[in-house]
Amino acid sequence: MLRYWSRRQLCRQPFPVAWRQILDQTVPICRTLPQQLQQVLEKHLQVFLDEKHFEGCGGLEVTAEMKVTVAGYACLLLLHDPDGYYPRLGTVVLYPQSFAAPIRATDHLGVVTETVEERLGESWQEGTVVLAWDSIEEIIRGASGDCNVVVHEFAHQIDAQRGLTAGARLLALRGRYRDWQELLAAEQGRLRSARRRGRPAALDPYAFTSPEELFAVASETFVMRPVRFRTSHPELYQELQAVYGIDPAGWVLGAGD
Repeated sequence: MLRYWSRRQLCRQPFPVAWRQILDQTVPICRTLPQQLQQVLEKHLQVFLDEKHFEGCGGLEVTAEMKVTVAGYACLLLLHDPDGYYPRLGTVVLYPQSFAAPIRATDHLGVVTETVEERLGESWQEGTVVLAWDSIEEIIRGASGDCNVVVHEFAHQIDAQRGLTAGARLLALRGRYRDWQELLAAEQGRLRSARRRGRPAALDPYAFTSPEELFAVASETFVMRPVRFRTSHPELYQELQAVYGIDPAGWVLGAGD
């Protein structure tokens, strides 16, 4: 009850003009939002920034631009369902560049191999999202293509919270596919067909490694290239539209009218 009251009080406060200017510059899809949804996003962002802790690593000093940019993309996924504002998440860690992550793998013989992998982001169920700021700067410059590490890692947070790819039934495609595993198999078939015809893949190949990655990578394209994504993967688009309750392609096309 206390948290609910605190959030209501936050949402009644004026949205800082400086934050709006940052959003306009670093999260350009916000400019396509209908006015009502812009106001909803601003309220979610105020709560998110109040409740989540940001920490810089590797000598990085976290600025207001960094916080508002990350929160802007994270809260886009909450527009119609804040659902606790990522209740498992307590801290967002920012590195200046890609960071080393230890990888531990066990093969079929039980042999354990430990390696180190360079990563741009990680989502931990224990309450942390880790991001490389230089990758986010590429998004701001428009140089990242379909990729958006913020959306990717926060999609993993939503997936882990709601169990979307862990066997839960699909929301919009129940008549054709039961869950994300079946949807993944169908999308893998479409990828093979596209390759045989010499057509480029509309999704990063990493999407086809698991249901979890299909959901996260598709969420990136859903936000970054929604019109193309809706055309090339209509079923995936429809499912993500049901998950997030938003229609980015409609915003973009409406803004262009």
